[in-house]
Formats: sequence, structure tokens, C-alpha cells
Amino acid sequence: MAWREPRKPFTYRITFQMMPSRRELLGGLSGVALIGTAGCLESSESQFSPGSDTTTDWPMPRHDPHNTAFTPDAVAPRTDVRERWATDIGSDISTPAIADGIVFAPDAEGLLALDGDSGEELWQFAPTQHPWPSPPAVHDGIVYVTTSDDDTVFAVDADTGDKLWSLTGAGHIHSPPHPITGRLVSEPFVLVANDDGTVRALDPANGDEHWQIDVFGAVRTMAFRSPRLYIGTVGGEVYAYSLNGTGEEPGERWRRKVGSQIEGIVPTDNGIVVSTFSGPLQNLQDGANAGINDWIATESHTGSPPVHAGSWVYSTGWDSLSSLRVYDKNRHWQVSADFDNAAPVAAGDTIYAPVKGDVHAFDLSGGVGVGGIRVGATRWTHTIESGGIQGLAVGDGALFVACESHNEDDSTLVCLEPP
Repeated sequence: MAWREPRKPFTYRITFQMMPSRRELLGGLSGVALIGTAGCLESSESQFSPGSDTTTDWPMPRHDPHNTAFTPDAVAPRTDVRERWATDIGSDISTPAIADGIVFAPDAEGLLALDGDSGEELWQFAPTQHPWPSPPAVHDGIVYVTTSDDDTVFAVDADTGDKLWSLTGAGHIHSPPHPITGRLVSEPFVLVANDDGTVRALDPANGDEHWQIDVFGAVRTMAFRSPRLYIGTVGGEVYAYSLNGTGEEPGERWRRKVGSQIEGIVPTDNGIVVSTFSGPLQNLQDGANAGINDWIATESHTGSPPVHAGSWVYSTGWDSLSSLRVYDKNRHWQVSADFDNAAPVAAGDTIYAPVKGDVHAFDLSGGVGVGGIRVGATRWTHTIESGGIQGLAVGDGALFVACESHNEDDSTLVCLEPP
């Protein structure tokens, strides 16, 4: 596909006061495309730097067990962009995973493995005619995926596409597999959770069950930050479990009803940030005040799972992308636009978000400026011809964009790289 000249970044005028009151800061400023605050808020302009590694992975839908959706060392398009390749695949694509230079893309007909450099198909895993696989997760050369047509969990060799093991009768599953590995736990395991509220910890090598717990209602999302496992349900409940480090069944620490369907849980140093389908973005405390709200933002700050980078969370609402400080929700900057449902992701010093079928790249620090003028907040915009954006991932020196085609029978995976 031919290289397309990106739109140029432009200058915003912001509302600015040398000594803003706390009420004015928390209440927000309106009437402009980019809103910035300064004075009593710390600067994040030196907190982020461009990535330098062209070999990074994106092994699961929100990058890691913490769901940060942020890879600080990755090379990705910053100030300019071009298409490395674009390829049409089957219908109903969702967020890909990237590991060791291979892109693993799920669609209704199976799981595709594509070469990250060329987009060439390496193999397809299709255990049934229309398996409808979940977004995959990859660890140590194994791809984990669930299928909704026959309620099965599969482990697939990342190089060959051969089945290594499967677990049948796992129940209907909405949430993707969630590997917990490395220094986080004494023994690695893969979490799978179904619509009956059953959460299983499986041995990554053979699928044997380590332990099983049950929550009330269908599981939508999970997150882990040692020693806590957090589970969010379709019914709007958040559960916190404590892992004891012995590989035994974890114990429930607390639970909290927060509203509608849980879309995202992001553990931080200040508890957990929770996004819901139709409610406000909120921060729940852990520890002595477990489950109690530390802060609640407005509904305009939620619409998809947030990004966690440094001291900030970045969340898209229906009409804005906001940068909020983790420990008190103070807003650093905000961009107004009609953002799509697909969640933003970040790499290095850049955050990517879809707007009406376009991909927009923003400076994580909101640009630079003096007084009321800021420049460089928007770095580039790239139009995706294929249709609605379903998921983003960063790896292998590029940004991968999963799109539904205007033709309902096709989807497209687009690879964007620095020129």
C-alpha cells in the first residue's frame, strides 16, 4: 500500500491561570480542543522518553498482567508514520498479540500468525469451522486462546501453529487468557474465566488445573499485581483475592459493587483504577481501606480501559482523552474528539487512540508550551480506509491496527511504522 502523507500537528490555545484554585482545577476548563492545567500540578514533560527497542513484544491485549497498555521502551511511530503493510483477513478481527516478530491475529475463522516484517501468513489455527477465538496471549513460545463455539482453551506452538494441549468444557468465556508468570509468582499459571464465574489457574505447559475459584456472574476482565488478583464481572462487581505464593487457591480479601459492566481494572500504587461500561472512572483503595473510593472522575473520562504510564492514567470518554494523576485525579491535559470504543495504547512518549476510523498519536505529556499556548500535543493522524478500529497493539517497532471492513465479510490488519 502506498505511503500516505500524515496530517501535520497543530497548535491549541488553552485556558490558563497562573494560580488556579483547586475547585477550578477539579471542575475542568472547557471551550477549546486541548485543555491543560499548570501551576499546582507537577510537570510530566520529563517523565517520558522515546523508545529505542525495535524488538519489543505485546503479548496480551493490554500488554501485561497489570493491564497498563504501555510499553516504555518500544520504538513506534512518533512524529511521522507510514504503512509497512496491510492485509485482509476474515471477519470479526480483535486485538492482536505480538511476540518474537510474529503477529497473532484472531478472527471468526481462527487464529492467524503473520510475519511482522511482511504481513505474510505463517500458519492458521482453526480447530473448528468457525471457532471465534478470543484475543490471544503469548508466553515462552506458546499462544493461549479460547474459542466460543465449543468452550475450549487451547495452547498452540507459536512457531508452527500445532496444538500443544486443550481444555474442553471450560464454559463460555468472554475474557481472554491471562498469563501470570516470571517474578510475579512462585509458579507460572494461565488464568481463564467463564460466564458462570469460574476462574481457573492452569499449568502453562500442560493445562493441568492448579486451583479454581468462583465469583458471582460472568467474568469480564482480570488484573494482577502481586500479591493481588483482581476480577471484574459483567454485573459490575470487583473482587480482590490474595495469592499466598505457594500455588494454592487464593483467598478472597474484599469485593465491591461499582456499577455497570467492568471494562478495565488497572492496579497502581494507589489501589486500582476501574472503568465501567456507562459509569465514571474511579479509583478503589486496597489495604486498610480496601474497596473504598479514593476518587471518582466524571463519566466523560471513561468509555474504554485506560492506559497507565508513570504517575498518570489516560482514559478516553465519548468525546475526550484525558490525562489524570493517579493519586488525586487532577487533570494534566485533555483532548476533545469523538473517540471510538477501541481502547488507547501507549509506547515511549506517545499515546495512540482511534477517532472515527482514524488513528491519532498524542504526546503523553500533552505537548510543550509557554503560557496559554501549547504545541505538539497531536503528533500525527492517519486515516484507515478499511473501517472501524477494533484494537491496537505496539510491538516489533510498529503500531498494529485491527479494523473491521466496511464489507462485513472482511477485516484488515494494518501495520504502521516510523518512516
